[in-house]
Amino acid sequence: MSGEKSKSSGEYGERLTDAFLTAIGWKQGLKSLVIPCTSDKHVGSGGAPRKSHGDDAVFVYNNPFYDGRTDVIHVSVKNNIDGYPEREHKLRSSLKGYVTEANEIIECAQYDAQLQEIIQNFNGRKRKEHSGLLIWTSSHNDSASRDVLTYVAALKGLAEECTRNVYLVDGARINFILSAIAHIEREKGSTFSFYYPDTGLVNKADERHGSFLPLELVVADVLPLKVEINDEERLYLYVNQPFDRASYTRSIALALSFTGGWCREIKVGFPDYNSAQHATDAAAARLPFEGRLKKISPFSFVPSNLNALEVD
Repeated sequence: MSGEKSKSSGEYGERLTDAFLTAIGWKQGLKSLVIPCTSDKHVGSGGAPRKSHGDDAVFVYNNPFYDGRTDVIHVSVKNNIDGYPEREHKLRSSLKGYVTEANEIIECAQYDAQLQEIIQNFNGRKRKEHSGLLIWTSSHNDSASRDVLTYVAALKGLAEECTRNVYLVDGARINFILSAIAHIEREKGSTFSFYYPDTGLVNKADERHGSFLPLELVVADVLPLKVEINDEERLYLYVNQPFDRASYTRSIALALSFTGGWCREIKVGFPDYNSAQHATDAAAARLPFEGRLKKISPFSFVPSNLNALEVD
């Protein structure tokens, strides 16, 4: 890739990432930090020892799922202006390189004096957990929403090379989360916050919802939102998979485990729910939960004229 094209690709990736991070409440992160390299094992593209690493962004927050833990998330941004690699071996090779690079950034950043001072000034907890979030986008129409997460499990050799957790967000994941948020913003009279399910590992007095999306939910296949409409609280559970009876049944059970007694209505969203085709399966999936005193209904979070078939 030419220098000018590479620069443009990086700029596009930053803009896509900024929009995504803003949507999930990561607006107060640190950006473009230069981290001195502390390992002679880290080398640049030319094979020479690295002198520094570029930490694209860092987001610090108190983890709502674990008492006593503050998370320090190092965001690494990659973008392909011509789309994700088409060949599987190239896709895997690129991904492996990006994950290894993100791991090296964390290895050095956790000891950086400047970053340690910033974290110290944050009203954090005793334990500090450093993790990486690799945001890999494509700014090409043909692959902007492509799912490359499928290949993560098939990668070999990363367990030996990586000592830190590095999570991947691709175009498909970004599209799911932004589509869910756009849907709830279209709901008339609604206000929402991200809902943090109780893991049993936190103080019960802690708020179970907030303005930012923790890393655990960024990479999950469900997105729970606490929504208030006309002074009534509801749980909206967005599911990142096609509708079928089994997936709806599992989603209802999950949503009920989240809510306890704080709401009377649960809405479960799928990208392709169609009442004309799926109403019978939806009713069958609801039967095991008839004893629950909650209104439960499915919907599609993708805009369509078919949305008019859904009964509120």
